[in-house]
Amino acid sequence: MSRETEPREWLRVAEVDHRAAKHLLDNADFEACAFHCQQAVEKLLKAIIVKQTNQRPPYVHDLLTLLRKVGGLTVDEEIAQAIGLVDGYYAGSRYPLDAFDPDIFTKPLAESAVRQMDEVFQWFLTRITFDDT
Repeated sequence: MSRETEPREWLRVAEVDHRAAKHLLDNADFEACAFHCQQAVEKLLKAIIVKQTNQRPPYVHDLLTLLRKVGGLTVDEEIAQAIGLVDGYYAGSRYPLDAFDPDIFTKPLAESAVRQMDEVFQWFLTRITFDDT
């Protein structure tokens, strides 16, 4: 079986990004922190999709697109909003886009991104178990 079709492997790498985001926040690397928050949520959603489908996840970075592919759960509006906010940190932290001001990556933004990431992790991991995969 491919590592791409192992839900626990996706969860493992999601947890790596989750820890990295917190470490980067503690070390005042706010832009990288925001990026790893997005990556952690992306990989968590992919872990859930793989668990539900037994197939590799789509090659998509858009969190709301991935969220729509998660079945069997009615996601709270608050969690969907948190996912949408974290989603915005992907392109802005990775590419030198004219439409995105890199000065937005401040400590309060990074702290908020970590809180949102934590909320998303807590919400999903209290509803989905990976112990049986």
